[in-house]
Order: sequence, then structure tokens, then C-alpha cells
Amino acid sequence: MDLAMLLRETSGERNRLTSRIDVMVAHERAELQRFNENYAGRVAQLRLVFVLLFGALLALSLAAIWGFYRYLHGNALRYQALEEAKQAADAANAALWDSRGQLQSILDHARDPILLVDAGSRVQVANAAAARQFRQPLAEIIGSPIQALVPSYGARSGEVQARRADGSVFTADLSIGRYTESGNSAAVCVLRDVTERRRLDELKSEFVSTVSHELRTPLTSIRASLGLVVGGVAGALPEEVRELLDIAHKNSERLVLLVNDILDIEKIEAGRLEFRRERVSAHALLDQALAANAAYAAQFNVRFERQDAGRADADVYADVARIQQVLANLLSNAAKFSPAGSKVELSLLVEAGDVTFQVRDHGPGIPQAFRGRIFQRFAQADSSDVRQKGGTGLGLSISRAIIEHHAGSMGFTDAEGGGTVFFFTLPRLVDREVLPLPPAQEARRPRVLIVEDEPSVAMLLQMLLDEHGWDGMIAHNAEEAFAWLDRQSFDAMTLDLMLPDVDGISLFRRLRQRPDGKALPVVVISATAAQGRRELNGDAVGVVDWLDKPISQSRLRDALRRALQGNEGPARILHVEDDQDITRVVSAVMGEEAQLVPARNLAEARAALAGTLRFALVIIDLGLPDGSGLDLIKDIRAMDRPPPVLIFSATDADQHTAREVAGTLVKSRTENRVLHDTIRHLMDAARPPGAEAGPEARQNPEARQNTETLA
Repeated sequence: MDLAMLLRETSGERNRLTSRIDVMVAHERAELQRFNENYAGRVAQLRLVFVLLFGALLALSLAAIWGFYRYLHGNALRYQALEEAKQAADAANAALWDSRGQLQSILDHARDPILLVDAGSRVQVANAAAARQFRQPLAEIIGSPIQALVPSYGARSGEVQARRADGSVFTADLSIGRYTESGNSAAVCVLRDVTERRRLDELKSEFVSTVSHELRTPLTSIRASLGLVVGGVAGALPEEVRELLDIAHKNSERLVLLVNDILDIEKIEAGRLEFRRERVSAHALLDQALAANAAYAAQFNVRFERQDAGRADADVYADVARIQQVLANLLSNAAKFSPAGSKVELSLLVEAGDVTFQVRDHGPGIPQAFRGRIFQRFAQADSSDVRQKGGTGLGLSISRAIIEHHAGSMGFTDAEGGGTVFFFTLPRLVDREVLPLPPAQEARRPRVLIVEDEPSVAMLLQMLLDEHGWDGMIAHNAEEAFAWLDRQSFDAMTLDLMLPDVDGISLFRRLRQRPDGKALPVVVISATAAQGRRELNGDAVGVVDWLDKPISQSRLRDALRRALQGNEGPARILHVEDDQDITRVVSAVMGEEAQLVPARNLAEARAALAGTLRFALVIIDLGLPDGSGLDLIKDIRAMDRPPPVLIFSATDADQHTAREVAGTLVKSRTENRVLHDTIRHLMDAARPPGAEAGPEARQNPEARQNTETLA
């Protein structure tokens, strides 16, 4: 039992043990199953990780390969761009060198020195011409201060004195062009040696002077002689002969106009066109032009008419002769191109600041194609028509230059209803107060204008003059003096050099520029008379005496007596002229009114002046065989009572010469009437009051107002 029990118990234990083992095996199998499942999951995870890692590695590899490719490709592109940039830079440098070489070649082939000057006034660039002109190597010029080459170098262009390395100098025209680059200023300087140009200008001037003398002198003889013969001096002429002489006279006039126009153009180009301006009425200018050109209009069966009757007048400051030249040109053109039987209308428009002169014709008008060059030299609308009408094509060009020198303008417009209106403007002068005339007196006594700012001294002079038979009018300043001269004529003037508005020296010079003041005797009465005598020097022809204050009554009386001293019989004129034909013509023009004493050179003239004969006038030609006629001025000034001097020459007198003499006339510009009236006026200016004047003066009391001074 015990064994059986033991066996049963053993069997039971075995069964329990077997059950437990089965449970454990089942458990282990379950655990193994779970382990296998976990392992398989991990293996799958690892496989996925490996796949992902491989993919990532592959992607990274591909990215690295692409990046490397891009890097290499970018480098290749950059290299190519650099290569292209290098090639472009090389090409640009080559072009720059070529351009620089070309520029340097241009600079070196330039005939004028060219310098580039920096802000520090040092030369940075110079050309070969600079080295040749300054006579030193370029290396020495570059870097040197510009003042070493051009001592007067400044901000303006103009004529300068340049210095060479050897110390010699030359005159050059300096042209400066300034520019700024990168904030730094520099200047390009071009110098042109004007030595050769001046030599050529001198040759040109000599040529023009020769042409002037060699053409004007014979033309004067031809025109004046023909004018005298046609005028009947030689007696009655057969009709056929008279017609031939008329043709010759008219053509001589055309030749004179051509020569004068060519010489005027030369003076305009050379800047030597001189003007002698004075205050003059605009209406008077227009009236004078009408009277002077009426006969010319009659040749074309055309009449001139004023269209501004009753309109306001104004004064202008102008050269009367030059403005008359402009008006004559406009009037002659209007007459030539107007239909026969028509009229040319003249008018004057006075505005606040300008005075406009207008000339209107009723002709065909100006062709459109010709308008742009109508004021050019030798401009002609139709050569065939101009040949028929006559003309040089210079008149309008000269006229515009004259008006522009007067600070005016010139132009033209189409006229309403047909034709053309030519006009020019001149600056208007302010109106001035007109002094009242003194009371009329029964007997004409000599008049003297007393120019004195001290009332007491002026009244004393007036009383002294009244005692000696003079009528004295007082002017306390220059403005009043010229106002009196505009209103009436005087036989003499006393002049104080210390005036409140202008000095007496300036007044005297302005007086000598007036037609009625060229030969007016002047007695200087001043505390500074001696100083004034030195200052006037050559301008003092016509000053009777220089009296210091306090006034010496006897010297004043003697000076006024000398001012009125006249000649008995025909006036005697010393004519200094080497051309005998001109001498004969002048003698014929004056007739019995004057006795001409000829002198062919300076020596004969000086001998005549030093002799016993006294002359009422000296006519001088500037070009004489043994010198200039101006050399006689000094001899005439040294005389006790110097006669007035008239320059009658083929050479134009400058303003300084004009101030030294009583008048100037130019051969070939001066008509017989003008020559006669000028000589008559200068002689009458020194004639004592009450003395008998010449026949021409008796016929024309205003002859003394017809003096023309032509430049």
C-alpha cells in the first residue's frame, strides 16, 4: 500500500510534473514564438533601416555628384566669362591704346600748341607743337606750371604774351575750355601764334590802303570833273555830248559806290568801322534822307512820301553820315524794285525805348528762298534782275552792321497788300529841356557862350563882354552849354575847365565833334588853364587863348578880337595835295569864293605856313610823298592863330585824328556840294560878324548846317 500509494503518488507526481513540463514547454514555445515574431519584426525593421539608409546614402551620393557637377559647370562658366571679359578688356585696352595713339597723333599733328592744365595749374598733357613753339622737350613742359609758359594765364581767353625757354616772347590768342572729371577740374588751352596773322593783316591793310588811295583819288577827280562839266561850269554843251557825259557821270557814281562798299566791308571785318555819334532828331534824319535821295527815285518814276505827319519826334545818338548811308540803301532798293508810278512810304514809330524807321515799297516782295540770306554779303535774289537793276549785294550787309554798332536791330516783313517793309531801330534818348531864346535885339552883336559854374564869375564875364560889344549867354554846366548850342549859333565860347557835371576837357572834345563846333573859337578861362593846355595837347586846335583866373580884362578883349579877326578879299586856303587833278577840282568847286594856294608835299606846306600869308583854312591829304599830312598838325598848333584844318584824303581818318582837326572828308564819298559847303562853313566860322559871306552862303543861310563828316 505504501508502495502502491507511493507508486500512485509517484504517478501522480509524474503526471503533475508532466503537466508542469507541458505547461513550461507550452510557455517556452509561446515565448519562442514571441521571440521569433519579435526577431522577425526587428529583422524587418533592420532591413527597412538598411533600405532607408541605402536610399539616403544613394540620394546623398547623387546629390554630391550633382553638386560636384554643378560646381564644375559653374567654374567652367565663370572661367569662360572671365576669359571673355579678359578678351574684351584686351580689346578695349587695344582700342584705348589705338585711340590714345590716334589722339596723340592728332595732337602732335596740330599746328597750334595744346596744353591740358589741371586744377593746380600744372601742365598734364602737351603736344609736339607746344614743344616746337616753346622750344623745349615735352618732358620738361609736362608737370611744369602753366605760368612759366604763359605768365598772364587766367580764367579768360584772349590775347596773351607767351614765353619760350630761351626767354623770347610771342603774342598768341589763348582759348581756354574748362571741364570737370571725377570731381577734378581741368582746362584745355589752345594757343595760336598771331605773329603771322598780324603780318598778313598788315599786308592786307597796306593793300586796302593802296587800293583806297589809288582808286579813290582818280575817282574823285573823274566824278567831280564830270559833275562840274555836267553842271555847266564849262558852258553849254551839245545834247549828244551832254548825254555821253551823263552816262559817264552815272557810271562813275556806280563805281564809287562799289569801291566804298568793298572798303566798308573790309573795315567791318577788321573791326575798324568808326563812328562819330551825336544827338540828332529822328525826323531830321528822315527828312535829310528824303531830300538827298529824291532825285534818285525820280530816275525810276517813283516818289517818296512820309506817312508819319504830325507824329511824335525823338532824339537818337547816332552817326548821322552812317545812318544816312543806311537810309540811302533802303530807299534806293525800294525805288529800284518798285513799279513805275508807285510810291515808297516812309514812317517813324516812336516807342518808350526805341525809334523805328520804316521803308515800305509796293514791289513784288522778297522770294522765299532768298529771305534767309538777304543780309549776307554779295547776296542777290536774281542775278539777271540785279544786273538790270544794278547793285553789289553789299548794301544790306553793311547797313545791318552799322545799325548793330548803334545797338539797334534791322529786319523786314511782308507789307499788307503787297510789297515789303524794311525797318531798323535805334535806342531813343531821353527828352531834354529846351532853354528859352534870349530876347531879340535890333542890331546883331557877336554872341559868346559863357560856360562857367560860378554865378558871380559868369555875371562878371557877361558884364565885361557887354562893355566890348558882345552878347553873353551863360551856361552853368555842360548840359546847358549844349542846349544853347542846339538853339542858336555863337561866334565864340569861354570855357571853364572845372564844371559840376563833366570836366571842360571832355566838353571841348564833344564840341569839336559837332558840325557847328568844329571851328568855334574857344577862350579857356580857368584856374587850371595851364594843366588843361597840357592835357588837351593835340586836341587844342581852335583854342584862341588860355586865361588863368583871376581874369585879365585886356587879355580877354584881345583874345575875343583875335577870335573875330577876318581876312580881306577872298579867303585864302592852303591845299596840301600831291595830286594836281584834285587841286584843280577843289579850286573849280570853290570858284571865286576862295583862293587856293597849292602845296604838293610837307616841305612846301611848311614853307607856306611859315610865310607872310595868312590862311582861313588848311586842306590836307594824309598820303604825301614825304610823309603823312598829320605831321602838319603840330606846325599849325604852334601858330599864333591856327586856322581850322580839313582832312580831305582817300584814307579814312580815325577818331583821334578827327578830334585834332575841324573836319574830315573822304575822297570818293564826298559830293561837290558837300565839299563846297564844308569849306564854306569852316571859313565862315572864323569870319567876323557883319562881314560879307560868299555867294553860296548868301544864297543858303543854313549852309553851315550842311557840313558832313564822313568816316
